[in-house]
Amino acid sequence: MTEIAILIHNGKKVIEEYQTLINPEQPIPYAIQVLTGIRTDMLENAPSFQDIAEDVYHLLQGKVFVAHNVNFDYSFLIKELKQAGYDWQAPKLCTVRLSRKIIPGYTSYSLGNLCRQVGIEITDRHRAMGDARATAQLFDLLLKKDTENYLFESVKKNREHKLPSHIAAAQFEKLPEITGIYIFRNAKNKILYVGKAVNIKKRVLSHFTGNNDSLRRQQFINEVCHIDFEATGTELMALLTECQLIKKHWPIHNRALKKYEAKFALIHYQDVRGYDRLAVSKMNPNAPAVHYFETVTEANLFLGKLMQEFDLPPALCTFYSPSTQSKEDRQVTCGELPSIENHATTIARLFDHLECQQHSFLLIDKGRHEKEQSYIYVKKGKLYAFGFVDQIQEWREVEDIVSYKDKCISNFYMQQLVQEYAKRYPEKVYPLK
Repeated sequence: MTEIAILIHNGKKVIEEYQTLINPEQPIPYAIQVLTGIRTDMLENAPSFQDIAEDVYHLLQGKVFVAHNVNFDYSFLIKELKQAGYDWQAPKLCTVRLSRKIIPGYTSYSLGNLCRQVGIEITDRHRAMGDARATAQLFDLLLKKDTENYLFESVKKNREHKLPSHIAAAQFEKLPEITGIYIFRNAKNKILYVGKAVNIKKRVLSHFTGNNDSLRRQQFINEVCHIDFEATGTELMALLTECQLIKKHWPIHNRALKKYEAKFALIHYQDVRGYDRLAVSKMNPNAPAVHYFETVTEANLFLGKLMQEFDLPPALCTFYSPSTQSKEDRQVTCGELPSIENHATTIARLFDHLECQQHSFLLIDKGRHEKEQSYIYVKKGKLYAFGFVDQIQEWREVEDIVSYKDKCISNFYMQQLVQEYAKRYPEKVYPLK
């Protein structure tokens, strides 16, 4: 932070102003100097945030915090105040969201563009007081035009975000607004529910807000006595950690993940004559499979492609349909079959082909803090391990990064998550031989 401006508004007008430059005690990046016009030499005699923290805290305490894109400003203030020893929180109102509801139809809702469109003049754009005064004028406009009481409802909703009385407020206060997982435990410390969140505090709070009038919902809320959390750095790491914990503990209130499991599989077996056969069937968790699929269409298309590439006899391949599952596997007699030996050689080539397609790679991403990175290790197409390491400078072998303690028990859903993420962000993928 290099500057702060606070306007106290009583719902009718601004009644108090506060403004000061702040010495960040580090050089200001050139891009920020160009954007704001604030140079490092201008801040040499400015107070540090620690020096003004008490004033800022008392100005904000007990108020509703209003800003354009409110979470951006709020995250800076809550971090700086916490580092200065002040535990501050406030209900929030976002003039971006409110503007979209109260004065809809504009092409852009950035502060500069919106103010220009509604006739509010901004002096000192990208300076604290200039932007704060423009936001206050926009807030005045929204108050006048708010015929549907969006402002009142937003404030009311903010203040209704309260934990049940049997959960200590201190547990909620310690929850960070970062990406990770959260864990609900009962009075005996048994895990009831595991969830992932981009904003842990906000997501946890959402469990206890709104209408919780169903009996099952009330029982769930009444059972929760302790809340734990774990930072993960990225949403993908949060999803994988959530899946891993659910598979390990099977919490009673986690039910959603079951629907993400594979529904169909391509299986391989030998018939009574000794012929190797391939068939698409419904997923059986206790039976090994060549490949897993979410839909029957994917599975049937995959088998059809293999038949075409390897010239497999249709009589030795079975597609899935309700009729084929309700009867014994019918042997098709039409067409001449290859010898058992030649067909076995073809199937062996097919398996070699599939194995070659199962690539190994490392996916390197950001960690839980600046000096750390996350990694995901996929070995021959299957998720093998995921965890965190210190900033990776140089590495030659996968063993330089992967730790045995990070080895995981993966499933179809987890592997799909990783593969899709790798396709979306190829620059984070490091192929392995």
